[in-house]
Amino acid sequence: MRKILVTGDFEVESGLFPYGYELIHIKTPIDEQEILDVLPEVQDYILGGPEYLSARFIDTATRLENLVVMGTGIASFVDIGYATKKGIRLANTPYMNIAAVAEFTLAMMTTCLAKVFESVDGVKKGTQWLQTPRPSLSTLNIGFVGMGAIGSEVAHQLHLRGCRNMQYWSRSRKVELEESLGLKFNALVDIVNCVDILCIHLTGGAETRHLIDEVILENASTNLKIFNLSSPAIICPVALKTFLSDNSEAFCFMDGYYNEWADNEGLVNDEHGLLHLPVKSLIVTSHIAAQEKETINKIFAHAAKRILELGFDSASNE
Repeated sequence: MRKILVTGDFEVESGLFPYGYELIHIKTPIDEQEILDVLPEVQDYILGGPEYLSARFIDTATRLENLVVMGTGIASFVDIGYATKKGIRLANTPYMNIAAVAEFTLAMMTTCLAKVFESVDGVKKGTQWLQTPRPSLSTLNIGFVGMGAIGSEVAHQLHLRGCRNMQYWSRSRKVELEESLGLKFNALVDIVNCVDILCIHLTGGAETRHLIDEVILENASTNLKIFNLSSPAIICPVALKTFLSDNSEAFCFMDGYYNEWADNEGLVNDEHGLLHLPVKSLIVTSHIAAQEKETINKIFAHAAKRILELGFDSASNE
């Protein structure tokens, strides 16, 4: 009997896995120990929850053979080098969350530009009845960091809404997109100085860690609005805190934080000090951009199919 661990806050259809598989589904793990307790028994693993499969997890998962990440960036959820060294086969579900993340990005841009979180805060405290007119996305200068599948979709949606002032930085130029969407390729240090919004859709990793640092933010417009829908580590936290603290009109939205899930203790113990900033300066959400119901169902179906294929290969090689 092969044991398959599934993590993630979604429903798993009964009978999805054939005879010979025993399902362990942890929908909303409370802490790392809840997962560590079952890992020694598991051969197959669909990672759709908030956990990171570190070396400690991998050493505990002594029978683990196959792992599928419900997402594109495996490195954000798995110590790839150590897992590969241990002979664990890795797979992901690429390009299935594009529409959901693009929709969420546009929604957050509109929400934050309308100062919704400030409005909520003012109403609750009884200190402010905010009714500041919000700018239309179509009138703004928008810059992109990364122009992969998600960034391209966001740019396309903005173009449909009438946005004609867009530029981007990417590790490779996208000439066709430049022509079809009127995008301008530019250096990152120049983009941050002349756009209203900086939208980050870039794969996280060693190459992009602290890509946006003190040098970049020192050259940024003092009212720059940053929307980071990628790894938080792309922005240096020290540089970000300084930038937001020194510029009262600047703002940053991040879907994810430097300390996440079990490591996040909120305001009680925030080593970076960013969470103490007011909502007018910073809003952080818990990696929810791709959590659109139908998208998650499709991603899980794909992950389940892939894990069965990997399991079949494992059995064939025994």
